[in-house]
Amino acid sequence: MVMQDIYQTFEFYKIIETVSEYNKTALGKVYNQDLKMLPDIETVENALLDLAEINSLIIRFGRLPIANSANALLLIEMAKKTALLTPRDLHLIAEDVLTIAKISAFFKKIGVTYKRIAHLTAGFIDLSNLEKEIHRVITNALTLADNATPELRQIRQKLKKAEHHLQAKIATLAVTYAKYLNDDNFTIRDGHFVLPVKTVEKNRVNGIVYDVSDSGNTTFIEPLEIVQLNNEITTLKVQENDEIRKILKALTALVLLQEDEIITNNKIIALLDFLSAKALYAQKIDGVIATCSRQQLIDLKLARHPLIETDKVVTNSFYLDEKAPIIVISGPNAGGKTVALKTVGLLTLMHQAGLAIPAQKGVIGYFKNIYIDIGDNQSLSDNLSTFSAHVSQIGHILRRVGSKDLVLLDELGTGTDPRAGEALAIAIAKHLQAKQPLSLISSHFGALKEYAFLSKNIVNASMIFDEQHLRPTYRFKQGVPGISYALEVAARYGLDERIIAEAETFLTNHHQNESGKLLDILQQKIEEVDRLQTTLTKQKSELAHREKQLSSAEDLFTTRRKNLLKDVKVEKAEMIATTKQEISDIIAKMHRSNLRVHEVIKLKKDLEKLEEKAEEEIFDDDIILDDYVLIPSMNISGRVARIKGEKAYIIADGGLAFDVSKNKLKKIKAPKIKRAKVKQTNYDLAINTEVGIELNLIGMRVEEARSALIKYLDNCRLKNLKQVRIIHGFGSGALRTSVRDYLKTQKDLTYRAGGEYEGGGGATVIMFDQ
Repeated sequence: MVMQDIYQTFEFYKIIETVSEYNKTALGKVYNQDLKMLPDIETVENALLDLAEINSLIIRFGRLPIANSANALLLIEMAKKTALLTPRDLHLIAEDVLTIAKISAFFKKIGVTYKRIAHLTAGFIDLSNLEKEIHRVITNALTLADNATPELRQIRQKLKKAEHHLQAKIATLAVTYAKYLNDDNFTIRDGHFVLPVKTVEKNRVNGIVYDVSDSGNTTFIEPLEIVQLNNEITTLKVQENDEIRKILKALTALVLLQEDEIITNNKIIALLDFLSAKALYAQKIDGVIATCSRQQLIDLKLARHPLIETDKVVTNSFYLDEKAPIIVISGPNAGGKTVALKTVGLLTLMHQAGLAIPAQKGVIGYFKNIYIDIGDNQSLSDNLSTFSAHVSQIGHILRRVGSKDLVLLDELGTGTDPRAGEALAIAIAKHLQAKQPLSLISSHFGALKEYAFLSKNIVNASMIFDEQHLRPTYRFKQGVPGISYALEVAARYGLDERIIAEAETFLTNHHQNESGKLLDILQQKIEEVDRLQTTLTKQKSELAHREKQLSSAEDLFTTRRKNLLKDVKVEKAEMIATTKQEISDIIAKMHRSNLRVHEVIKLKKDLEKLEEKAEEEIFDDDIILDDYVLIPSMNISGRVARIKGEKAYIIADGGLAFDVSKNKLKKIKAPKIKRAKVKQTNYDLAINTEVGIELNLIGMRVEEARSALIKYLDNCRLKNLKQVRIIHGFGSGALRTSVRDYLKTQKDLTYRAGGEYEGGGGATVIMFDQ
């Protein structure tokens, strides 16, 4: 029979899941998922010292500046297999180098040395040259920069010139063949510029047919006049892709030359993230780092089960040592005996895994093994009843247990004849006395409670029952045997009073002996004294807790205030001046007419980052649709195009779009602008159309949405956008199906479902082949 799994029974995986929520790095999450009992007390002590130091650091100065970090070992393995890392892979490797720089700057700024953490960070290796080379080649948009190599720059210049020439030529042809067209604008099919010719007039235009509309009314023809230009562009794009592949291979080779250094840095970042996650979990549960004892000891003050909701959990204190290593817990059914066993077991496991525990105080020895028999162990595969399964499990434990172990036995001896079960429970308790592990045993047997009462090294304990309201309190009382209150509980749940009375008469006349009566009287007397002391103890505990909270809060406030106010005026002035200058420079760049789309997107992202850096000012203007507003932090004005909750979608005067919180907007008067009427060609109209990086189809009918999608994709191609998002929502799925069915017919693009932060299944992300 397999020994009962403590990790599964105690639901330790749920603790790991909660700790992992605080991870920033992929490898740090792996370390957390591998949490288990550490092999010896020295390792436990070191793990807890590391935790105490990082916890102190975070409380005083906040979290370490650890960004999202990939598992570098997996990236290196991929590089070895394919010899080709993607721009995203290379970007992630470079980001680790920037994270190291931020961590170093963080410690330099706080001016306080944490020896254990400093010893860890001393292992960082400088790879700044690698980072600079990667970011010289890879842009923030995860594309290759034009200046990555002279060859790439030359190819892209030729490509840009050819595309401009082609667009001018096709615009002219659109005018020439205007009376044969179904639409004023040209479009793109299979990467070729084509004219939307009326099918009945298709013989009027000499060229190559690339597509026919669903209705059959439009034939998309590439005029012969531009075939050569299209072929030239196709050739240049092939050359561009070949050069990009060559550049990425060279960067991958550079990464592999420094693979050991990259992995070392990645592991240190992950260890810092691993420690930070454990510290943040400790703060979440208001936990303490228990003291390691070299003796066999469990001393828990006001311990709480971490998986029970904080507004429902009852705190209890437990004490076991070598002089009294066994506790027998008795009390009513559903009174909390099993929870008490699991609380002691889980907190001991957490401590030996290097975690803080939810308690006011803890001193815990080191246990080589934690043996348990908790719950219904009935085995259908082994043809074992509940009792047989329990006995089999306990037999395995008794053959292996030693003085350095912890044993937890729930409802010992139940599931068989009560007298035989009682005798068996006493015999097992004697065996554990001889083996001397620390043990907690729950039981209803009166003879076992009596045996514990007469033994010097076994302690009785009980789960207190509220006799007045006939309900359990879940409070653990050490030193007092418990009563099962079976008849009282039966009465509470509606059993006939005559049956209860007959049971009481039978119990009085046949089963309850003098020792049992004396134990019951003793418990009642102790509980009377306990009730008198409870109120005073509770008030003292609450007062001490509040005093501790106030003291900690005051110390934390004082410390952070000193840190925040240090040179704050000078830093603030410098930050504001720098930010204003950067905003001015970015806006000036946006007015350049030769910007490509990805450059505009990058500048917009830079503006949004600067907005976050700028000093925030809150406004309470009632912002509604079509208002003309100012974004003070960016000194940019525009009109409100859409409102969703507390966010407003702003179209700026220059054509850029921003998502901004409404309380950061100030309503202003719209400027009066006189625009001269200028006759534009079809080409001008197409080129100058503003194209956003997303299209919202929600609320449209399928036919309407398909038409909007086709036009939008054509404009995206004209603007050379590389990636856009189509928002179709979930709904019945008709819009999503229509969108993706159409995209399957387009050979110059690929698509995927939206990611976690891109709208999930309610959106489709499109990547154009460049």
